[in-house]
Amino acid sequence: MNNRIFDETGIRADYFYLPTKKPQKAIIMLGGSEGGKSWSRIKKPVELLIKRGYALLSLAYFKSEGLPGTLEEIPLEYFEMAFDWLSNQPGIIADEYAILGGSKGAEAALLLGSRSPRVKAVIGFSPSSVIWQGIPADRFELTKDPKSSWSYGGVGLPFLPYSPTISKWDLRLLNLNKMHTSALQDVGRANEVVIQVEKIKGAVLLISGKRDRLWPSAKMSEQIMGRLKAHDFIYPYEHLAFEGGHNQIVMNKNCWRKIFDFLSAHF
Repeated sequence: MNNRIFDETGIRADYFYLPTKKPQKAIIMLGGSEGGKSWSRIKKPVELLIKRGYALLSLAYFKSEGLPGTLEEIPLEYFEMAFDWLSNQPGIIADEYAILGGSKGAEAALLLGSRSPRVKAVIGFSPSSVIWQGIPADRFELTKDPKSSWSYGGVGLPFLPYSPTISKWDLRLLNLNKMHTSALQDVGRANEVVIQVEKIKGAVLLISGKRDRLWPSAKMSEQIMGRLKAHDFIYPYEHLAFEGGHNQIVMNKNCWRKIFDFLSAHF
């Protein structure tokens, strides 16, 4: 069953579930810089997760009616409203959610997990280890008035900015790995805006593509693994690197088998 949500809380999402008398665990699904309810368009994984007994909230956080038009200073309070909405749904196990995010959605998933005890598992496709600068409507204006991707209490969170010497040719071709790799070389600044993943209250699964042209997700995943190990993280954590690019791994069947096993064991 599929319920489209346009309720008074301002949430923009598709809610997928199967009617059952058994309590259901909920997974919040976050897309990336494409905006909207991205996961609603990827039918097969949604169907397989529902068949395994999970309720799914495919949540837009920008580029949807009533939401910001750009991925800049997205309020983390918006995601908290989604948690609250789920906690009031019949049959849902309240305040114990998994978040599955891709790219910028994985950045959000890890950030939310580090800040909310209601997040009990995080799955990140092509994730980030740091909070990045936001993305304006015109990518060629990227360095003119940089803002954070995320905000809380009306204030943008500290972020890692892009270099003002970004190649317009790379921007045009979306060959953005160089841009992100260059920014990460400012180790001092990167450490100031690192996502404190060690504060997550549940298991973490990261999935990256070895040929990611958008950002160095495999490297950042390993940085996250290293941080969890250094902090003696008590929950299970794993990084899986597959052949493929930034988005190709989403349709990898072996990848989804690992995700199903991860959820069954740790959520």
